[in-house]
Amino acid sequence: MTPPPDHSPQHGHSPQHGNSPRPLPTPTEMEARYSQSAQLWSGKPNRALVDFASTLRPGTALDVGCGEGADLQWLSDQGWEATGIDFAPTAVKRTRERGLRAYLSSLKDFDHPPFDLVNVQFGGIPATAAAVAKLESLVAPGGKLLFVHHDWESTEMAMPAWLANNLQQLEVIEYRKLSRAVNTGAGAGHAYDLVLTAERR
Repeated sequence: MTPPPDHSPQHGHSPQHGNSPRPLPTPTEMEARYSQSAQLWSGKPNRALVDFASTLRPGTALDVGCGEGADLQWLSDQGWEATGIDFAPTAVKRTRERGLRAYLSSLKDFDHPPFDLVNVQFGGIPATAAAVAKLESLVAPGGKLLFVHHDWESTEMAMPAWLANNLQQLEVIEYRKLSRAVNTGAGAGHAYDLVLTAERR
């Protein structure tokens, strides 16, 4: 595996593909986005999750930033004991309306035994050592982390390459680009995503 480039905030890389550096989204901002739309996202599970989790034996799973529950629904349908967290009340409400387990919580405040799979799709995870340690603590021995984001530059928000270079407890399995085919919902319009998978040995 070719190591990802070091995109640590202190290196100050120029924005990629003309994008301005992205700030960390706030609960207030995300709640406003959900409140202004009857359905914010496409309603389909993310391709990277389907590709990766289909190779795993179902166990316990955590979806960090579960949104309206599409990934959580897919995991549950595949036999996973799935739990979601989100800091936007409307997102949690919509997920619970699907009969899924979801909690109104930030990553920092979520207290739970570790999971076999931790899924983070386009999440607003702070680019801090404390946030990395918290995320890693939620991955059980032998468990996996799937972390996916757009090809953005940010000094505040953890991006896949930055996270790969800052993991302390998990070992990187793969870092790659994944082409997108999403034409509906707020996630449409991105040419590809950056995918990081890691595991606790």
